[in-house]
Amino acid sequence: MNTTPFWFDSVKRPKFRRLARSLSTDVLIIGAGVTGLMAAYLLKRAGLSVALLERERLAARDSGHTTAHLTCVTDKRLHELVRDFGEQHAKAAWDAGMAAIDEIEQIVKEKDIACEFCRVPGYLHSPVSGGKSDESAKLQKDAKLATKFGFNAAYLDSIPFMDQPGVRFGDQAKFHPLKFLFALAREIAGGGSSIFESSAVKEFDSKKKRAKVNGHWISYDRVVLATNNPVLGESNLIAGMIFQMKLSLYSSYVVGAKIPRDSIPIASFWDTNDPYQYLRVDRCGRSDYAIFGGEDHKTGQAKNTEICFRNVENELLTLVPRAKIDHRWSGQVIVSNDGLPLIGPNEKDQFIATAFCGNGFTFGASAAVMARDWITGIKNPWSDLFAPDRKKVRGGTWNYLRENKDYPYYLIQDRFRAPEAKSLRAVKREEGKILMLGGKKLAVYRDRHGRVKKMSAVCPHMGCLVRWNQAEATWDCPCHGSRFNPRGEVIAGPAESSLHSV
Repeated sequence: MNTTPFWFDSVKRPKFRRLARSLSTDVLIIGAGVTGLMAAYLLKRAGLSVALLERERLAARDSGHTTAHLTCVTDKRLHELVRDFGEQHAKAAWDAGMAAIDEIEQIVKEKDIACEFCRVPGYLHSPVSGGKSDESAKLQKDAKLATKFGFNAAYLDSIPFMDQPGVRFGDQAKFHPLKFLFALAREIAGGGSSIFESSAVKEFDSKKKRAKVNGHWISYDRVVLATNNPVLGESNLIAGMIFQMKLSLYSSYVVGAKIPRDSIPIASFWDTNDPYQYLRVDRCGRSDYAIFGGEDHKTGQAKNTEICFRNVENELLTLVPRAKIDHRWSGQVIVSNDGLPLIGPNEKDQFIATAFCGNGFTFGASAAVMARDWITGIKNPWSDLFAPDRKKVRGGTWNYLRENKDYPYYLIQDRFRAPEAKSLRAVKREEGKILMLGGKKLAVYRDRHGRVKKMSAVCPHMGCLVRWNQAEATWDCPCHGSRFNPRGEVIAGPAESSLHSV
């Protein structure tokens, strides 16, 4: 039995040298998993120099041991989020997950990364075995809330394959996590930015803004702690101990197996048990490949972990008797005391990201975007919701809609808003509409002679989606006010170029 995660057997890992000299950088990032690599990529793209440190090899720990479900569906059920935080906050947490998936998808497309990214449905369902109560009412409640908040969700009396009541969540995704992360690593190195492996930080000097690594000092302006289980960094021991009390660490067990082609839909599944079981299915050569996990327990508290693996194997074989299990591994999940991640600055110049629960890649991507925004001075819509102290959220004074009055709100909402029409016939003369054509949202205009002009709906300034202004016959960007004439030519900045013709 191969005890290396399946991902490592199917991709070549790049190798980076260890730090062997002193240097200065704008941003020091510790931890080369999803948060660290994505943050480094985004910060370099924003014009900053970055030094990314990893004590082992890239993605060697949590990010490499994931099952890489990309979903906005949090471990804490939606009706529970509403109960504990209110509707606005619950919607915001799911928005963060959807925006993270969208961010990953945009990078994949922009850099043409061959990482098997695809949109798939995700199914939350009653347990096939081990369930103790009828979950139908709660599942219907989750589906109703998700629909109310604008997510693609539907309650089903029987979901595919599992034949249990559940909720189908559309627009979720999956990919090969290491093919994605290793492609980012190749984009980061060079041009004043560096990645160093086998380079653990041994000492912080917060007064002089420097960290000692392999006997050498790295000077920095800001530091991002992206180690999942956070190190102290610039925090003192007492502050670190208090923060650690907010976290619980769990081990989870995973097996990988070849299964007959088309025996399970290509999708992701989670049941409602506690701990829950999870499954994803991929195309893999002439067969399909199932990655199945569960049996979570607090790290170090299982008397016999071999039994945990055996239970997971048996559950998969019960579902798919012809499964040929060839991999098994375990990963670690960190949970906060209230079910939401802890992402944001915890010192003046230090950013921390942890407690992603079962949403490691989605919240990890959210953390990378939030780190970028914090360092570049952009107001992020989730900074208060996920803040390590949560004061505004817990006190009830945080207003999600108010926080999103600028571009982040429109960027999120417009990405997921349904197109205005699906056919060119819906566009009248001297009118513009946003259409979904060929899998892309396009800005389409029909002039008074009936001629059609098709353009990308993405504003070239910051990537928001433009809207048609019927009164003035212009395409207007709701984020920063750029304007374009009906044919997409820029007429007012800050955009400096026209909408891309297609």
